[in-house]
Amino acid sequence: YAMMAEHGSPVEDIYSTDPKLNPFVRDELSDAPLTSLGRDQCLEKRQLANSLNPELIVVSPLHRAVQTAQLTFADFIGDVQFVAHDLCREELGLPKCNKRRPLSESLREFPHVDFSLTSGEEDTLWQPDERESPLAKSKRIYSFLADYIQHRPEKEIAVVGHSAYFFNMCNAVLDCGDDDDIQKWFSTSEIRSLVLTFDDAVE
Repeated sequence: YAMMAEHGSPVEDIYSTDPKLNPFVRDELSDAPLTSLGRDQCLEKRQLANSLNPELIVVSPLHRAVQTAQLTFADFIGDVQFVAHDLCREELGLPKCNKRRPLSESLREFPHVDFSLTSGEEDTLWQPDERESPLAKSKRIYSFLADYIQHRPEKEIAVVGHSAYFFNMCNAVLDCGDDDDIQKWFSTSEIRSLVLTFDDAVE
């Protein structure tokens, strides 16, 4: 499984509801796209992505993540299925950049992506005044892995999402042993390859 994170920008206080301190709560940044720097960073990873052999590319339905996927894995478009999945999107609350655009917009902009595993035309998952708790995010990640990824027939899957999501996955959901390289924060557009083993005996 190849996992990578979209480009992000530093802010003064990501927990603030004041748009002067936290630009992610500004209305105009709902489902913000990649910056020009983010697009360039994705293109720099294209050669590395081409060394992989994904049979399926699963992506967060937020536009910056889909753009990351289509730029980095551009040479796979038309040959490999791209699927947007709500369970691998970023935190479901407060920052407007994490509120998904209407589905009709995504379908027009990304016609090669299957959005059938999202919540519909409007984003019914994102909450305007409450951040998703770490526990809730961990449960969502667990469901994504155990209820979706585990049952896919493909053996090599690329998952394109968000740094905080993958950090939670590698530190609170997966048993990564003492592998510090896997558990550290994902840098911008970083690609990591993991071998996942599912133990049905673990509850």
